[in-house]
This record gives sequence, structure tokens and C-alpha cells, in this order.
Amino acid sequence: MRKVLWLLLTAVVLYFGYWMIGAKGTEAAISEWIAAREREGWQAEVAEIETKGFPLRFDTEIVEPRFADPRTGAAFSTPRLEILSESHRPTRFTARLANEVTLASPYQRLEITQDMAEADLFVAPGPNLTLERAATRIEGFTLASTLDWGLTIDRAEIMSEQRADAPLTHDITIRAAGVEPTGGLLEQLDPEGLLSDSLDVADVKIAASFDSAWDIHALEGPRPQPTRVEIETLSLDWGSLSLKVAGEFAVDTRGYPNGTIAIKAVNWREMIELAVASGAIPPDMSNLAMRAGQMLANMSGRKDTIDAELTLKNGMISMGFIPLGPAPKIALR
Repeated sequence: MRKVLWLLLTAVVLYFGYWMIGAKGTEAAISEWIAAREREGWQAEVAEIETKGFPLRFDTEIVEPRFADPRTGAAFSTPRLEILSESHRPTRFTARLANEVTLASPYQRLEITQDMAEADLFVAPGPNLTLERAATRIEGFTLASTLDWGLTIDRAEIMSEQRADAPLTHDITIRAAGVEPTGGLLEQLDPEGLLSDSLDVADVKIAASFDSAWDIHALEGPRPQPTRVEIETLSLDWGSLSLKVAGEFAVDTRGYPNGTIAIKAVNWREMIELAVASGAIPPDMSNLAMRAGQMLANMSGRKDTIDAELTLKNGMISMGFIPLGPAPKIALR
């Protein structure tokens, strides 16, 4: 009996030592990461770092984190950031944001509030913390920009999973509901009142390949850049407008896509008008876009519907040999 008690006591002491080492190691790693950013010229400040949850959890609270990257001009601050994990599974953790977040860039500042914003993250063992799988959930999201536009989202889910046979490729699924422009954004996009107040459903399922891993170094910069995108499903329904996209393309070193995509757009004229109003299509290209849309609609057999395959090449979008306009640049800051 005495031996059993000694074994139990030894196990408790060893586990307590393991928990203390894990807790202090987590705090030290975060503090060292912050110090490294300061040495690189970042603004990197926190008021406090504390880990609780003994004996079954490592729950680390970072109070008043403020970070600013001088290379990109991006800045982040929030009253609280929590990193939560179970003590027996340290490579699986939950990141949870406070209800208020501020993001800033050289162009604008975004004030964000949400009822809930958290992500379950599965990372590979080791110091790089390479992301293997993530599931992000957002509810009651509100964004307001200093440029007098905003956005609300009732709920959204984002899933990402690293492919076992291609570690730089992630399968990504996005589903959002109740997306509503605010702050005059809807009036800017839709002066004719063609849209409903909110986007009904947005569904996206893609595979994206990057030039480097999504790990702890991706937070320090430069960000991993997409090299190839396969669109299995991209479906947006907003009032009377419906857009579906599928296809695949490579992304060159300048950030321009090269490949083919199939699109089906219902009420395409209104989409072009929205794209012009938002700046996605330059005003001097609007007439060309309308003529190209009319030609594509005539080929599909329905005046209000475009059903066609488009080519993305050399920074342009074309159908066969007919240029339709500039292609969007795909780059992560």
C-alpha cells in the first residue's frame, strides 16, 4: 500500500512539474516572439501574459496585445487574446478573440466587434507550429471603416485542411450567411436598389497552393503567396443576382492568374454595374464589359444569363481571342 501511495505521489509531482514547465514554456515562447518582433522594428506590446487551467488545461491569456508591422503598415490590437489547449494535446488549441478588435493599414482603420470569434487550430509538433487544420467560427460580426463603409455578418464558418500528399496545399471551405453592407456601402454599390439588404448565402470550396508554409513565420512576414488555385465551388446568391464559378489557375510571380474558369451569372448586367460602382471594373472599361457580356449572353441563349468559359492570361480576362478586361491581382499583404 505504501508503494502505491509513493507511486501516486511521484506521478502527481511529475505531472505538476510537466504542467509548470508547459505553462512557463508557453509564456516564455510568446514573450520571446514579441521580443523578436521588437528587435525587427515592430511595435509589439502586451500588458500581461498568464497561463491558468491546472491540471488539465493550458489556458493562456494575452492582455492588451498591440502589434504593428512597419514593412506593410498593418497593425492589430485587441483588449484580450486567449490561446486555450488541453494539457495532454498541446498541438491542438483554440484561439479566441475579445469582442473588440482594431485593424489598421496605411489606407484605413477597421473597428470590429463580434459576439464570438474563435478558431480551433491543429499544428504539427515542433517550433514552427505549421498549420495542419483549422476551423474558424464567427457570429454577430460587425465591421466599420474610417472610409465610411461597413459590413455585418450573422454567421460564418471557414475550414482549412493541409493535404497530406502536398503540404503547401490547403483545402478551404467558406460558408457565410446574413452578409449585409452598412455605412452607405450598399448605396454606393447599388444606387438603383437592385439588391436585397443582405447577401443570402455565400459558399466557397477551393484548393489553394502557396509558396511557403502557413506557420509561425507567416505572422512575421512575408506572407505565403498563392501559386495555384482550384475552384470546386464558388456560389453567391444576392437577391435576384446569382453567380457560380469553377475552374483552376496558376498565379505568376506578379500575382496575376493564368488558367481557365467557367462562370454562370444570372442578371449579369446588374453585376457589371455593381463592379463598376465598387471600382472592380474601371469606368472606362464599363462599355467594353457590357458589350462582352451581351455577346456571352447571346451565346448562352438567355439574355439575362452568361454561361461561358473564360481565359486568364497575362493579366487579362478573355473569351477565346476576344479580350474582356483586366484580371484581378491575387496577393496577400
